[in-house]
Amino acid sequence: MSHSLHGSYNVILAILSYIIAVIASYCALDLAGRVTSAQGQVRRLWLLFGASAMGIGIWSMHFVAMLAYELPIAVSYNIPLVVFSMIAAIAASYLALQTSSAPVLRMKQLLLSGLLMGAGVLTMHYSGMAALRLQAEITYDPVLVAASVVIAIAASLAALGLAFYFRSRSTAAGNVLKLLAGMVMGAAIAGMHYTGMAATAFVPLTNTHEHELLALDLDLIAGGVVASTFAILGIALLGSFMDRRISHFSRLHATSEEQYLSLFQHNSDGVLRINPEGRIISCNPAVSQITGYSAEEICGNALLDLAGVPDKELLETQFAHALSGQDARYELPVLHRDGQELLLSVRSVPIFVDGCVTGVYGIFQDITETKKTEARMHELAYCDDLTRLPNRRAFMQRLKEWAGNANRSGAEHATVLLLDIDRFKLINDSIGSTFGDDLLRQMAERLQTAVQDWGLAARVGSDEFAVFSTKLEGRMTLGAAQKLAAIVEEPFTVGWRQFAVTVSIGAAAADESLREMDVLWQRAETALLQSKRQGSGGFQMYTEDMDAAAKERLELENDLRLALERDEFILFYQPQWDTQRGTLIGAEALLRWKHPKRGMVPPVQFIPVAEASGLINPIGEWVLKEACRQNKQWQESGLPPIRISVNLSIRQFEQPDLVDRVAQVLQSVQLEPAFIELEITESMAMDAERAIITLSSLKRLGVHISMDDFGTGYSSLSVLRRFPIDKLKIDRSFVRDFGDNQSNALIASTIIGMAHSLNLSVIAEGVETLEQVEFLRTLACYQVQGYYYSPPLPAEDFRTKFLKAI
Repeated sequence: MSHSLHGSYNVILAILSYIIAVIASYCALDLAGRVTSAQGQVRRLWLLFGASAMGIGIWSMHFVAMLAYELPIAVSYNIPLVVFSMIAAIAASYLALQTSSAPVLRMKQLLLSGLLMGAGVLTMHYSGMAALRLQAEITYDPVLVAASVVIAIAASLAALGLAFYFRSRSTAAGNVLKLLAGMVMGAAIAGMHYTGMAATAFVPLTNTHEHELLALDLDLIAGGVVASTFAILGIALLGSFMDRRISHFSRLHATSEEQYLSLFQHNSDGVLRINPEGRIISCNPAVSQITGYSAEEICGNALLDLAGVPDKELLETQFAHALSGQDARYELPVLHRDGQELLLSVRSVPIFVDGCVTGVYGIFQDITETKKTEARMHELAYCDDLTRLPNRRAFMQRLKEWAGNANRSGAEHATVLLLDIDRFKLINDSIGSTFGDDLLRQMAERLQTAVQDWGLAARVGSDEFAVFSTKLEGRMTLGAAQKLAAIVEEPFTVGWRQFAVTVSIGAAAADESLREMDVLWQRAETALLQSKRQGSGGFQMYTEDMDAAAKERLELENDLRLALERDEFILFYQPQWDTQRGTLIGAEALLRWKHPKRGMVPPVQFIPVAEASGLINPIGEWVLKEACRQNKQWQESGLPPIRISVNLSIRQFEQPDLVDRVAQVLQSVQLEPAFIELEITESMAMDAERAIITLSSLKRLGVHISMDDFGTGYSSLSVLRRFPIDKLKIDRSFVRDFGDNQSNALIASTIIGMAHSLNLSVIAEGVETLEQVEFLRTLACYQVQGYYYSPPLPAEDFRTKFLKAI
């Protein structure tokens, strides 16, 4: 019985074979990505090159592993079969790369490809074994051969799956994973080979005969195969790496080019590319959209020959700056193709290549509408929308400029005049805001025309104007103010009627000792306030005494704010008498202020301050509430009921919730409305429609209404007929001079007659003599009020002297 030969393995060559298998596997995984990313002819070349490198690597592993097995007999190889085994390895590799680089790897495709690749690897192995020439017969163990077949197919399936999975993993982490996968694949390929070798037995031949042997040094062959394999695999990996880098930079370049083209083509700003000679090379679509000129009309032309650019010198200068390597920003007026004027914001950017300027980008956008909007915003910020005069902000800016110049030069003189239209709110309410605006526009036109040669006119408030001048000095200011007042007081034609208005004027002048704009403005305001206190049409030039008066007024206002909290107000009552019956018919509640330091402050001092500061509303409400409370108290103490009249200020009358406030007061003290009479003035009736609505609502509450100071205002008979009032009150100015002034007597007689014709009661105030009483009786005016009967008295004195006497 024959015994088989026993060989041994060269450990170094065996380890080397595994290393070759790992490198070949890694190469396969890496080349799968190259084949996948390539297209067309390049893909086919990469597929052929990769299959050759991978196949040679697998074959080399097999061949080196065979060389690692050392037999005690001479071994040689059949060259054609060796070449055939190499071709089988390359074919299997080709199939593997083609399958793993497919867009989709389906299970059926994976199994079929795995079987074919496994067959190729098995063919390589067993044809390589068949290429052995030695004095022995080769036999195989069927079980181990079957195991090698299974391992080959399993290794092929794993190789295909891993190659497909790792083909796009080109990151550092992906490379590490590919190396680990390559070690697994290498182990599988080596395992298949060594399993196949384990299935092989070499039985020596008893009858030897000569064979054609390849008589070469096997160590030399092994070294050459290994060196060639490493060279081929190295070249393949290097080629893959270089191709990957080239592809990466190509993609970056292509991406950059696409991004540039996208930015160039879709940029909303116009972009021109200009060569150093000043000729336009290209332009984006926005250029045509902005200018109206087509690309054909622009490209190829010299920059300075462009139509629609009137300022060639500016364009040439800025282009030269850009050619010198400097960014240039400027605004360029141009003409649209249709002749429309445009304003472009331009930036000239030099194009640098290798440190040299090779051209210029001209980037521009249309800012025509933006500039118009900015101009409009500036106009809104510094121009009064109604009158088109400079507004308060613009006027104060001019004052600021003056102060800055004056502080530097120390010589410039300046004067500020403030003009306030007297009683404008009443006028505006009576004629309506539309006509009021028209009056203001006409006023502005007159002022602007009057001062255009010597000053700046501005509207600084709703009905307040200002004039600034550096040409007025001394008495010239008075003359200018008188001229302005005369111009303004000429009648205005508003709608279908004419209006005559007056203005109060305050002025302040700066000299070498005053260079502060805020101080100058405050002094003009102080002078205007003093002018308004003097009455309509006044003029005041600022003096230092006004500051003391203003300080006094401020202190008075502060004390007035505390007077309500400190309960410093008291009411006096003046009786109203029926001369025909000789009976008391009522009383007027009159406000008094008992200041802890000033003593009794006359109403003529604090009422104007209260009206100007707005304090008149809470004070007036206190007067109404106190008068109602006192009247109710008298009634509850058993005294005869009388009607008490309370004055309403114009500010109170203008309150939208006046009727509710009066109703709340009456409800709070439980006083019958018939025992209260509210006195209004003619000035409250200038806005007739609004006054009628308010008065009608008050009448529905049940209170009585009288019109005070009648004859001093502007009420017409037609308007008066519509007012729901109960009584007219003749002003004391018409009663005082009955004997010496016939016109006053005639006016009083007319008022009394008119009141009787309207079925209104009439009462005369300011009656101080018996002569006046008798004269009024002859005119059928029997209700009177004045010092002849009694001055205003505190509540307790009034109760004792009059109510207890009834």
